[in-house]
Amino acid sequence: MSLGPGLLASALRLHWLCAYLFMLNGLVLVIGSAIGGGWRSLLPRRTDLRDALTMVRYYTVLPVARLIRRTWLHPRFNTKYNALQRVAYFSVPVAGLLSVFTGWAIHKPMQLYWLTATFGGYDKARIWHFWLMWVFMLFVVPHVILAVADGWDTLRSMIVGWSTRAERVEDL
Repeated sequence: MSLGPGLLASALRLHWLCAYLFMLNGLVLVIGSAIGGGWRSLLPRRTDLRDALTMVRYYTVLPVARLIRRTWLHPRFNTKYNALQRVAYFSVPVAGLLSVFTGWAIHKPMQLYWLTATFGGYDKARIWHFWLMWVFMLFVVPHVILAVADGWDTLRSMIVGWSTRAERVEDL
């Protein structure tokens, strides 16, 4: 993909604009989670890996079950997020932080030589940065597909922070 010949400077400016918005978004996420206490529900638990694999199995088999018109029961969980959500919502901010560090290591390899060296040098920092992009793609694509499949209210609640399905205290 390319913006066209001779547009590398424009592409880099666009990349850095998105990078600054990404860092600002991450900062808002960290501050909001710290103030609201939401970080507690995202901490991994011992059983998360096994339970996350159960959820992956559920989401993988569900479309087939729907096609053959069979009932496929959702695994039970007693927490705000299921194990797959906890693993994803915990690992994405970690990947985001690594992405920011590798981006700065690539952008300023001489000034931030210690950071570049942490990732194994300039070339390895570029490889790290590239693969972290795929981590985000593996999170975003299924996340949006599942949100759209669940309905408009779920997608809207991701953006505005509230759902019409949830009972609000002031409505009771």
